[in-house]
Amino acid sequence: MSQFFLDLADGDFGSAMARLAPYIFKVSVAILILYFGRKLIKWIRRFIVRSVTPRLEPAVAGFIQSVAGVLLNLVLIFALVEYLGFPTASLVTVLGSAGLAIGLALQGSLSNLAGGVLLLVNKPFTIGDYIVVGAMEGTVKNIGACYTKLVTPDNKMVVLPNGSLSNSNLTNVSAEPERRVDMIVPISYEDDIRSVRNLLLSLVDERKDILSNKPVEVFTKEFGPDSINLVFRFWVKKEDYWTCFFEMQEAIRYGFLERGFTIPYHQIDVSIKKND
Repeated sequence: MSQFFLDLADGDFGSAMARLAPYIFKVSVAILILYFGRKLIKWIRRFIVRSVTPRLEPAVAGFIQSVAGVLLNLVLIFALVEYLGFPTASLVTVLGSAGLAIGLALQGSLSNLAGGVLLLVNKPFTIGDYIVVGAMEGTVKNIGACYTKLVTPDNKMVVLPNGSLSNSNLTNVSAEPERRVDMIVPISYEDDIRSVRNLLLSLVDERKDILSNKPVEVFTKEFGPDSINLVFRFWVKKEDYWTCFFEMQEAIRYGFLERGFTIPYHQIDVSIKKND
C-alpha cells in the first residue's frame, strides 16, 4: 500500500491504480460475501423457525434462533477477516477475553438463562399449572428466559430465578387431570368405626363432583392418645379439589352432630393431691 502512495506522489496514476486494483477486487468480493452471507443466515434462521417451532415452546424456538444467528454472524465475520488478510489470532484473543469478562460478570444471569432453556425443553410445568417449590407455591403465570412468575392463592406475584428453579425439587399439583383427596377424620374411642365409615360413604354418594370410577377408601390409620384416626380418601377433578375438600369437612362436622358422633380434642386430666 505504501508504494501506491509513492506512485500518487510521483504522478504515476496508472501504476497507482494497477497496484490498487487487487485491493478493490478483494473488497468487492468481501462485500459480495457479506451480502450473500447475510442472505444465507436469514434463510437458515427461517429454516430453524419452521423446523423447530412446532415441536418446542415459542420462547425456546426464539432463543435457539437468536443463538444460531449470533454464531453464524461470528462465522461470517471471521471468514471476511481471514479473506481480507487480517490476522485473526488477535481478534480471537480479544473476543475470548471479552467473553470471559462478560461471562464472569453475568454468571448468575447466564445460569438463569440456561435454567430457563432446561425448563422450556423438559417442561416440568407449563403456564397455568399450580406448583410448589419449597416454601413458595402458586399458579404459573409466565415462563421467561431468566425468571418464572407465580401468582399465589392470595394474588401475590412471586418471581423465581430459573437457575435455582431448574435444580429444585418441585411438585406440579395440577399436572394430572385428577387428584385424590386425603382426609384424617378423628373419632372418639366410644364411637363405632363401622357406623362412622357408613356415614362417610353416604356423604360421598351425595356429591356429584366425586369421581365414581375411582375407589373410595375409609380405614383405620392409628390409635392416638385422644382419638382413633380414620383415613378418608376419594378422587375428584383437579379443579374441584379445594371446593370439595372444604365442603366435605363441613359435611362431616354436621354429619357427626346428627348421628351423635364425637370429634375428640386434646384433654389433660389434672389431679391435686393434698398433704395432711
